[in-house]
Order: sequence, then structure tokens, then C-alpha cells
Amino acid sequence: MKEIDLSTWERAEHFKFYQQFEDPNFNITTSIDTHSLYSDSVTAGFPFSDCYLYCLSRTLQVCDFMRFRIVDNKPVEFSEVAISSTFLANDKTFRFILLDNADSIDEFVTKNNVKKQEGLLQPLLNENFVSQSDALDQIYVSILPWFEVCGFKHARHSEDNLGIPKVVFGKFNKEENRLSVSIEVHHGLLDGYHLSLFLNEFSTQIIALCEHLQRKKSFIS
Repeated sequence: MKEIDLSTWERAEHFKFYQQFEDPNFNITTSIDTHSLYSDSVTAGFPFSDCYLYCLSRTLQVCDFMRFRIVDNKPVEFSEVAISSTFLANDKTFRFILLDNADSIDEFVTKNNVKKQEGLLQPLLNENFVSQSDALDQIYVSILPWFEVCGFKHARHSEDNLGIPKVVFGKFNKEENRLSVSIEVHHGLLDGYHLSLFLNEFSTQIIALCEHLQRKKSFIS
């Protein structure tokens, strides 16, 4: 973690301005073109959600502004962040699972399949979750595959203005290959322009994974 120098940061005025707000966060809802990722993931035997979460993890490492947080009322940047995502247990209640980053989709799926299997058997407020719940080097993700996300409001603590982005994925539209998504971020740390860069990079990562899975299929065939 390194502190961002307010004397040279182009967003210093914006950061100070939004620090005065009771709720300095803003939210957008849109949809993402997933190209052939759904069919490619099915062919490869990978869960579709694991594939787009892997693409998200790669995007977070490229987009530094998605790793900005607020510590002691000062902006900081983490070198790496992880995804804390909800997954549905057998009793239809959710659990928070902190996913490991990985250099390949195979490693990502393998490592996190174990974490999901173990985590879904634990109570909601298990030891791992409680010990990690205050960590800032993560991004919060929810997966709601039953309906399209056209808007979203998060439950939050009154002091929850630390800059942790919150991403919600909704229902996948198979006919159009589009995935609805809601993104909430701290306005003192980034603007709509930055989210456009984030979405463009996310698309780049999805296309790269599609091409990888297609090459893998061709090699096996």
C-alpha cells in the first residue's frame, strides 16, 4: 500500500470535495458484451461465473484506480486486490468467499473451487470472513443470476466510505451475449470516465479469455 501524493495528484481537489459528503459514492448500471465467453466456458467445462470473475480479477490489476482506497482520510493505492464474492449455499442463503487471484483460468478455477466448497459449508460469520471483513485490499461482488440488474442499492454501514468498489452481476442474456452489471465507486477517487476505462479493459480481458479457450479447444481437438 502506498499513499497518493495530494500535491501532485490531479484529483486532489475532487477528493477533498467529496470527502465532505455523507454518501460520496455513485453507481452506474449497464451491460457487458461477453462475446463467446458463455459457450467457450461451457465447452471448456468451466463455470461461466468463474470465467467472468477471472476476467474481473485481471482487470482490477490493470486499472489502478480500482485499487484506490481511503485510509485515515487519505487516498492510498494497493498493489493488488482480491474479489470477495457471494455464492449460494444449498439452503439458498449466501456466503462471502474471498477468491484467490491467479495467472491462468485453470489455476483460478481450481484454487477457488476448493475455497467455494469449503466456504459454502461454513456459517455466514465464519472465522475466515470475520478476520478478513475489514481488509481494504478487496472488491465486493454479488451475483444475482435470476434477473437483469437495472439499478441497485447496497446495504451499508454509516462509516462505509473507504472507497471499496461494489460490483453486482445480474442475469445473463444468452440471446444477446450480454451480462447486466451494477458498479458503485467512491466519487472522490474516480469518475464516470474511469469506469469507461474499466469497462473497456474488462471487455479486453473477456475477449482474451475467449481466444485462449478457443485455442485450447482447437489444440485438444
